[in-house]
Amino acid sequence: MILGGGLRVPVEHPDPMAFRAWLRSEALAAGFARAGFADCEPFRDEEEHLRAWFQEGRGALLPYLDPAALLDPRALWPQARTALVGFFPYARPEAVPGAAPGSLKLSRYLWGPDYHMILKPRLTRVLEAAQARWPGLEGRVCVDTAPLLERQLAARAGLGWQGRHTLLIAGKDGSWGFLGVLLLSIELPPDEPFGTQQCGTCTACLEACPSGALEAFRLDPARCLTTYTIETETEPPPDIASALAESRWAAGCDACQEVCPWNRVPIWGDPTLWGGPSPLHTRSAGDLPRGAAQWRKLTRRTALRRVRDRHWRATLGRILGE
Repeated sequence: MILGGGLRVPVEHPDPMAFRAWLRSEALAAGFARAGFADCEPFRDEEEHLRAWFQEGRGALLPYLDPAALLDPRALWPQARTALVGFFPYARPEAVPGAAPGSLKLSRYLWGPDYHMILKPRLTRVLEAAQARWPGLEGRVCVDTAPLLERQLAARAGLGWQGRHTLLIAGKDGSWGFLGVLLLSIELPPDEPFGTQQCGTCTACLEACPSGALEAFRLDPARCLTTYTIETETEPPPDIASALAESRWAAGCDACQEVCPWNRVPIWGDPTLWGGPSPLHTRSAGDLPRGAAQWRKLTRRTALRRVRDRHWRATLGRILGE
């Protein structure tokens, strides 16, 4: 800070450890069940795995992914020095896809408002409060739309480990949670990384996958039902279309998480946000919307809005044999 006459007065900042503790408490108060801190160094230990994954063509249906950007948080935002990573639970015990008679299955994360509209404003408020306490602080909020290895960043921040199904398992809190990241321009002491994965010899998730998309700690998007019901309108191969029809997952797929032992007694999401009544989850398949206007109305302010009505109709046709 510069006063009249060119006199520079040092800007006082909080103690880093105290500031970190305050930031964590703010994240928890914003609804995150777990929050941790990680450095923003490149993911060197992921480089070989990610290069092989792309060379095998696993990312062909996800053209927006860039391996170089994924490996380095600072490729996304050069000012990044510390990442605050939060785990935000969303599943509800009474909201079970396919439980209503004759209904199809839509993933639990779709059973409520668009999570981007929930997490981004909350993290933005945390950032604004932090900037009021730490002059000159800059930050960037990321909620799964940025090229960032969020699960690896969460493991680095000590929130949990990446399970065999490739999703983050937050210990006894399970895996039913969104990850939100707040990149910060200051260096704060990081938490201890979680360490080794705790899946043991369990392979329940691999065995439950309807389409054989999972290998241990590896996902093949070209075989994943979510790819064809959410990410792309590309026609699925015949065996994947058959898996869609047999499993009746019309948007996303929770099969691997449903059988995970760590989800037997998970931490549940806020009932005022998630798992409320929705025609998409409770109507019989024959009564689901087919018209564009109906689809726009039912998906307004939900994460399903990114799926076009023609894509939805194509998926229904494959499942119902129409």
